[in-house]
Amino acid sequence: MTLQSKESGAKSSDEWMVSDELKELDAAENELMEKEKHLTLLTNESFSKMKEVSKINRDLQNRIKSLQELSASLNRKNDELKMANQELERKTVRNNQVSLELQEKLERVIQKEKELSMQRDFLAKRLDETTQDLVKAEKFAIIGELSARLAHDLRNPLSVIKNTMDVMSGKPNMKIEERLQHVARFKRAVQRMAHQIDDVLDFVKKTEMVLHDTSLRSIMESAINVILIPPNVKIYLPSNDVLVTCDSRKLEAVFSNIILNAIQATNDNGEVKIRITDISSDVKIEFEDSGQGIPSAIVQKIFDPLFTTKQTGTGLGLSICKNIVEQHGGTITVQSPPTIFTIKLPKTTLQNKTRTSQGM
Repeated sequence: MTLQSKESGAKSSDEWMVSDELKELDAAENELMEKEKHLTLLTNESFSKMKEVSKINRDLQNRIKSLQELSASLNRKNDELKMANQELERKTVRNNQVSLELQEKLERVIQKEKELSMQRDFLAKRLDETTQDLVKAEKFAIIGELSARLAHDLRNPLSVIKNTMDVMSGKPNMKIEERLQHVARFKRAVQRMAHQIDDVLDFVKKTEMVLHDTSLRSIMESAINVILIPPNVKIYLPSNDVLVTCDSRKLEAVFSNIILNAIQATNDNGEVKIRITDISSDVKIEFEDSGQGIPSAIVQKIFDPLFTTKQTGTGLGLSICKNIVEQHGGTITVQSPPTIFTIKLPKTTLQNKTRTSQGM
């Protein structure tokens, strides 16, 4: 081998060494670059993780702060609840004391109620006894006044009968015309006594009603037939008629009493108008006279028992009329002037309805 070739061989070996070193250097550089990239990536990831950790830390701090505030609020609430509980305990104690006081007062009230109940029962008994005594006394007073008035009223017709008998006894040969006049006086006196006695009996004893379907106009005509009508008095009957279920005998007594009062109110010189108005299931009957009217001071009293403005009479007539009308389930009222007595009656009375339903 020549020198040149030796040199050439030596260079070649050095070049290989350099080449290997360069390769190693490149490899190391590449490795460093890879590690730098990896390190950069790790650094970025670390920053990212640090940011996340920082955010989590802030969230944790906020939550801790919220929890601290909540804890403080709970502590305040707990303190308030403790205070409220203490206040409740004080009120409970107070309420217990009040309850005991109320129980004691309630027991006293119950005891007082028992005492008042006993006193009330005693007073009610005394009041009932006193009321019964007053009712008895009132009844005796009414009976006494009624007896005195009846005795006074009967004395006049009895005097008429006695005087008439004396006259007739003293004139045995009396002419027939004069005898008939005295007999008429007898009849009027007896009729007057019978009327007064009937008033008293109707007042003290209410008889049961005998109900029939009857014409009102026929009852009015019967009532007029038993009344002595003065020649200067005109009575106008209604042109219409209504059928009612009633006790015709009792209603006839009512109508005759009212018509007689109306005639007397005209001083035997005037008019009496009677009207019938059909109102669905009821009927209205009006009696109007042409008299001077009833003084307003006594209008509200004329249906009271024993009340009268006449020199004679029991004062029971209108009171009996009111009782009979009410027995039929009706009403009777008066207004003046002009004086109008108004009777309102059901066409079918309650008794008749009951009787019919029982029959069915």
